[in-house]
Amino acid sequence: MRIKIRLDTMSEINAFVGAMTKTGANVFLTDKDRNFIVSAKSMLGAVYSMEWEEVWCESDEDIYHVVSKFAADE
Repeated sequence: MRIKIRLDTMSEINAFVGAMTKTGANVFLTDKDRNFIVSAKSMLGAVYSMEWEEVWCESDEDIYHVVSKFAADE
């Protein structure tokens, strides 16, 4: 699963990392071209991703029901 997301504030990052930590899936944040990849369960990684032009959430499982509230408007 791969979905474009937005993490604009620290409260959004806290909520996102908290939600990802509760899943048993392997979840990563990547930039558009997959040049950078960090754990979505890492607060530091999520903060770092705020510098990217686009942030994508990737998982080995379908966790759309958890990620959908962070989905970016296309």
